[in-house]
Amino acid sequence: MKLRTLTIFAIACAFILTGCGASSDGGATDTDSYNKCLETEAAKWLDETGSNLDYANEKAAEACVDLQ
Repeated sequence: MKLRTLTIFAIACAFILTGCGASSDGGATDTDSYNKCLETEAAKWLDETGSNLDYANEKAAEACVDLQ
């Protein structure tokens, strides 16, 4: 009985984490744009200030908040 419950739970988690494939192509583009923005902005902060990665990621998230 525990194996069946665990299997159902694992399948449900997989659907929840992947969004059940319900997102449209626009959602993937938005996510890609946001991730690209985060990478670019974090790299700028690391290059310009020599700051640590956590600080650069925090500042990048602030700069890209409109894309989220």
